[in-house]
Amino acid sequence: MLPAEAFFVRRVPLDPAAEAADQVELALETHAPFALGQLFYGYRRAADGASALVFATHRRLFAAEGWDGAAAVLPAFAALLGEPPPRRQVRTWSDGDSLVVAAWDGQGSLPALVLARKVEPATEAADRESLFAEARARLGELGAVEEFAGPVSVALKKQNWEFSVARRAGGTLVTTFDEAAVQAMDVRDKEVLATRRATQQRDRLLWRILQASAGAIAFAVVLEVALFLGGILLNQQREAQRAVAGEVEKIQTAQALGTRIEEMAQRRLRAMEMLAVVNAVRPAGIVFSRSTTAGRDTLEVEGQSANADNVGTFESAVRALPQVATLEVSNVGLRDGLTTFRFVTTFKDGSLAAVAGTGGAK
Repeated sequence: MLPAEAFFVRRVPLDPAAEAADQVELALETHAPFALGQLFYGYRRAADGASALVFATHRRLFAAEGWDGAAAVLPAFAALLGEPPPRRQVRTWSDGDSLVVAAWDGQGSLPALVLARKVEPATEAADRESLFAEARARLGELGAVEEFAGPVSVALKKQNWEFSVARRAGGTLVTTFDEAAVQAMDVRDKEVLATRRATQQRDRLLWRILQASAGAIAFAVVLEVALFLGGILLNQQREAQRAVAGEVEKIQTAQALGTRIEEMAQRRLRAMEMLAVVNAVRPAGIVFSRSTTAGRDTLEVEGQSANADNVGTFESAVRALPQVATLEVSNVGLRDGLTTFRFVTTFKDGSLAAVAGTGGAK
C-alpha cells in the first residue's frame, strides 16, 4: 500500500460502452500535471461504468521501490472505497503518518474528491480542518463524517482481495475487489504488468500441465500396482485350482458316470413293460404264441384266437393305448380252425417309464 498523499486523484466521466483504459489515459493526458510516460497510475471504474476514480503519481517518487515481488501495488485510500454511501458523506482515515479525506456527493459509487496529506501527531487536527475546508470549498455541504484509523489489512480470499480498516466508532469496513479490479488499480508500469501477467498465465499453465502429468503418473503407478496385485491374486487362485483339480476331476467323472447310468436306465430295452401294456387290453380268447422286440421301443407279437372277432377287438384296444405311437397288423389268416395274426407295435418315446407292472402273457 502506497501513501495516499503521493497521488493526484480525480473522478472522470466515462463512456460505458468504450474501453475504460483508453479513456483513462486520455483523461490523464488532459488533467495530470505530468506527461503520461512519467506517471505510475491506476483507476477504479464505477459499477455502472459511467465514471472512474483515476489516481497517478510521479515515477521518481517511487523509483527505488522494489515491487517485483508484490502481488499488487495500490494507494492506501483504496480501503475506503467499499460500501459506497447513498448520499453525501465524508470518510477520513489516519494511521499517524497519513491523513485521507474522501468525500461522496451522492452521485455514484465513487468519491467525488480524495484529499490526502502527510501529518504529524501535533498538527493532525489542524491538517484535518484544512482538508475539510478545501473539500467544502470544492463540493459545498459535505454531509455526515465517518472516521477510520489504524493500519489497512489485506487478504486474498477465493480470487478476491479484501481490504479492511477499523472504524473509530467500532466495527470494520471491508472493501472487496476482484482480480480484474485490482489489476486496473495496480499503479505499476502497464507494460511491466502485461509482461508479468503473461508470465503468470504461462506459469499457471505449466503448473496445471505439471499437475496433470503428476496425476497421470500417479494413476499409472496405481494401475501398475493393481495389475501386480491382481497377478498375485490370480496366481494364488490358479494354484488353489491346481491343488483341488484332482478332486474336482474325480467329482466330475462320478457325476458324468451317474448321468450316463441314469440315461442308460431310461433308455434300456423295456420288453416286459411293452408286453405288459398290450397284454393289459388283450381279450381273454387271444393267446400270444410269440413275442420279440425290434429296437428299444418296438414290440412284435404273434398270436391266435378261436374267435376271429377277438383280433379286431384287440387291434382297436391297442391303437387306443396312450403309450402306442403306431400299430401295424399283418399275417391275419386261418390255420387249423384258429385265426392267426401278427402285431408290430411302436411305442412313444419315454412312455414306458411309468409302467409299474410287468404282468406276463396269459
